[in-house]
Amino acid sequence: MSFPGIGRADEIKLTPSVAVKEEYNDNILYGSSETQKDFYTTFSPGLTFLEKTERLQMDLSGRAERRIYSKYSELNATDQFYNGSGQYSLTERLGITGRAEYSQDSRPDRDLETTGLAFTGVTRYRQSYGFGSNYLLSEILLATFSYDYSNDTYNDPRYSDMEAHVFGMGVVHDLNYFMQKTQARTNIKYARYNIPNLRLDNYEWTAGINRALDEKWNLLIDVGLRYTDSSFTYAEFIPIPPFYTNRYENNQDWGAVGQLALTYKGLKNSGDVRINHDIMPASGQSGTTERTSFLFNLTTRLTYEFRCALSGGYFMNKSQAGQYSVQQIDETSIWISPDLIYEYSKDVSFSFSYSYNKTYYHITNTDAERNVFQIRYKIQHDLFH
Repeated sequence: MSFPGIGRADEIKLTPSVAVKEEYNDNILYGSSETQKDFYTTFSPGLTFLEKTERLQMDLSGRAERRIYSKYSELNATDQFYNGSGQYSLTERLGITGRAEYSQDSRPDRDLETTGLAFTGVTRYRQSYGFGSNYLLSEILLATFSYDYSNDTYNDPRYSDMEAHVFGMGVVHDLNYFMQKTQARTNIKYARYNIPNLRLDNYEWTAGINRALDEKWNLLIDVGLRYTDSSFTYAEFIPIPPFYTNRYENNQDWGAVGQLALTYKGLKNSGDVRINHDIMPASGQSGTTERTSFLFNLTTRLTYEFRCALSGGYFMNKSQAGQYSVQQIDETSIWISPDLIYEYSKDVSFSFSYSYNKTYYHITNTDAERNVFQIRYKIQHDLFH
């Protein structure tokens, strides 16, 4: 007689890596008048840890970036990035998720491809945390809840710190009984942004569908309404007697929100196009902004080792003074970047990329643009799995 062993699926990976980038940038501070050109090298050692079981999935990573300039050595800096995320199935119906991020970064172009907004060489300290849960109410009905907290801090009076709390609740309904591979969804969201001299509350409701058009194409659409309540504090000078006093103003506003995502995933080709319109934080710029973004990414595999990609975006960031921000914001920006990647193996890769960015500052009637050429080499190895 023998007792059967306990079967368990458990995947564990610990992967150190190091990447070296050589870049040439013809506008390293992304200025609109005086431009500075330079070559710089970035060393990026990193470490990732991954564990997967039947119920648990955990992913931890840390990375440092040492940036060394050939000419402007005063801009040399070391940035740090730490990320952790996980999900766990408590029961067959109930699952929970969590994440934590911390970064210390100083690149002027750190947000150009995500928000369209640029910085000088100021260091930003960002921490972000979140947790969520999903509960399967029935075979065709799923309820979700999420909370996210973020905090941006700058040791520079030119930039404003920001704290954000975002709550979300939603329901996903499977429509397979009359429309194959289609889900209906509705969400409500509340966001509180605390910024010096500004407190903004944003309430949203959206409804939409998520539909697999076929085995390769998927379409997601959400549309809805928002209500925004902003409270501002101003220092007003009173001549008689001469002193400053705080003045409070309040602004309410209605608007539309929405997103569209069209994705394609084939054996050799993949890509996506994403459009989003919402009230979003403008990190460092004394408020939030009504942002409309268009993003795309296309990838094709030429051979087993070679693949090329083309990505780009267009951003419109707008806010009147006293609307969603203390100061007026009116900027549009574009970027486009082709990449060529050679993967010698699953652990070694070499890539060459070019990026072009241009931002129009409509308030001052100026613009800034840059060209960046980059060569990158990365090597990694699983210590155990």
